[in-house]
Amino acid sequence: MPRFHSAKVSRTLEQRDGLQKVVLEDGSNAYALTDVVGLIDRGDVVVVNTTAVDLDLGTGGWHVVHWIESGGNELGQLKGNVLKARYLSEQLEVDPYISDRESLQGARVLLCLLHSHVGAIAISTSAAPLGYLMTDQAALPLALSDLVRQLMEADLIAVTATAGQAFGGQLETINVASGVAALLDNNCRHILVGAGPGHVGTGSPLGFSGLELAGHASALSALGADVALCVRASDVDARERHQGISHHIETILKATPCQIEVPVPLDCDASWVSALGHNPCLLEPADVGVAVNETGLNVTTMTRSLVADGLACSYLGAAAAWLARPS
Repeated sequence: MPRFHSAKVSRTLEQRDGLQKVVLEDGSNAYALTDVVGLIDRGDVVVVNTTAVDLDLGTGGWHVVHWIESGGNELGQLKGNVLKARYLSEQLEVDPYISDRESLQGARVLLCLLHSHVGAIAISTSAAPLGYLMTDQAALPLALSDLVRQLMEADLIAVTATAGQAFGGQLETINVASGVAALLDNNCRHILVGAGPGHVGTGSPLGFSGLELAGHASALSALGADVALCVRASDVDARERHQGISHHIETILKATPCQIEVPVPLDCDASWVSALGHNPCLLEPADVGVAVNETGLNVTTMTRSLVADGLACSYLGAAAAWLARPS
């Protein structure tokens, strides 16, 4: 069961579109989704969900404001006719973007398994303007992503969209295909698709949230998009299942019924891609490490700096090069 606690707010740490971070009187931190609960003032008593902190989860460390008991600001006027986070007490209304497209021809879509990969690709690719479509397999609120906020502020992502139950993008969409259509309508032909922060893995062959990408690859390809999968690889991950090519990538490719492209660095073996029934695309990788360092953005994965992982950066660089190629 979720765990709740009442506390008084002592001060605000940060406030941006859709998100407010506060300090509670006991010294703990909490964040509020302002589109859901409204804005908080100093001295307000709030009910916070403490479950993630109590369980010491990797994406925890922050309580979540569930309700403002006293004080608080009124929420804005209802603005849509579709609900997201449906049937939860926090369900909210959105106005979805409706595209008349029946085909996704012209879209170049790179599927990203990890949220950090979105940052690495956006920083290192020459493709522009770049769209990002966040799926609903991890965090539902886009506002939670510090990375996306930084990429938007640096003009590295032009337009954001949120699909399914995810919310908070500049374009609210019903599913991944309609999200890609919406981004095409808004002049983004180069598109990153992937979940927000909070990827889940259980250590089992099929029990990881990124397996959703197999279905997206199939649907987007059938509708005419050019689709590739960004490879998760590592030469520093201590977990055997993620050393070299991650077992997640192999499973996604096994589960994808149509052939898609898989960017591979020129100096790496690509036979494993062909063995799984897909098309290796050997490319000179963009220099991810240099690009990330030049921006000054901190891109991490599992608390590690991404640029410290040479194999990861090499495959990400190949993916960045693929995205920049003409369709």
